[in-house]
Amino acid sequence: MCKKYYSKKHWIFWKLNKSLESLVFLRYNFDMNSYQPTIIVDVDPELSFETNGTLRKIFNFFAIPVLNSLPKNLRGAVKNTHKSAKNIIEKATSHAAIEILYKDGQPELSKSIIERFFYNIWFTTSNPKAVRNRLKIVERELRKALNHLVSTHLKDDVRILSVASGSARAIVDGIKGESFSPLSLHITLLDKSEEALNYSRSLVGSANFPDNFSFRWVSGTANSFPEFFQSEKPDIIETVGLMDYFNDEQVLRFFTTVFENLSENGIFITANISDNPERKFVTDLVGWKMIYREPESFIELAKKAGFDTKNIKIYYEPLQIHFVMVVQK
Repeated sequence: MCKKYYSKKHWIFWKLNKSLESLVFLRYNFDMNSYQPTIIVDVDPELSFETNGTLRKIFNFFAIPVLNSLPKNLRGAVKNTHKSAKNIIEKATSHAAIEILYKDGQPELSKSIIERFFYNIWFTTSNPKAVRNRLKIVERELRKALNHLVSTHLKDDVRILSVASGSARAIVDGIKGESFSPLSLHITLLDKSEEALNYSRSLVGSANFPDNFSFRWVSGTANSFPEFFQSEKPDIIETVGLMDYFNDEQVLRFFTTVFENLSENGIFITANISDNPERKFVTDLVGWKMIYREPESFIELAKKAGFDTKNIKIYYEPLQIHFVMVVQK
């Protein structure tokens, strides 16, 4: 098993060094049966990550315990404080709720002083910031995967699959404005929610992709995707958010399906949420229940599914609430 992710000494070391402009990543390698999976606290300056300044950290020190202590029966009252809070609670775990977080909680809906006050309570905590940080990492890793397949493996025809694609925000924003010419991209968006598929259709339609990008939308569950790739296996499989709701057995089954159906040298991008100080508030008051994991357990599941751990990289966003796993077959 991997050793614990960081010691107090490592944490202080990272905090002292992250302000250096020349430092992009601080890497932690852990021995696992002689392999070296890499866990990275991602501080890539080009991504403009959201973090907490000193004043916010002081505020959180006092505010988060209060939020965690709020009883579930206040959920109705919370819904009345801000329209976005109401939508988040009513649509928790759905693509619609995630989109609200991606859109910074829709601050334009804060018209009164009271609404602005509660907006700053609900939508400037660490979890919403971490969701947007995760999105930035996934977009970057998607572009990196495409460039790697083209430059290293000389592919000119790439198939991308997004499982439980939701709004497909990471896919759309990750490749929007990129021609990848003369590369032909075939993107499949798979989700069991017709509402999510329709939303992503509108998002894709407004992006004005070039002719060498083709999209298809299919309705299905996570492990049903092989039936949609009878002749050509996907080169990139992306699923972000889904593993937060899968138990270990379900994750292992899905990872195994991915490993067996990913093309040779293909790249798998996925993610999970880690335990954090706001967990009780998110679970009890917001009603957003998830399965929290540490990177080491995710690596172990990927290893059991057949992936070589030396090809695994884990990118923790700076608040260390969400991590993204990238692994090449």
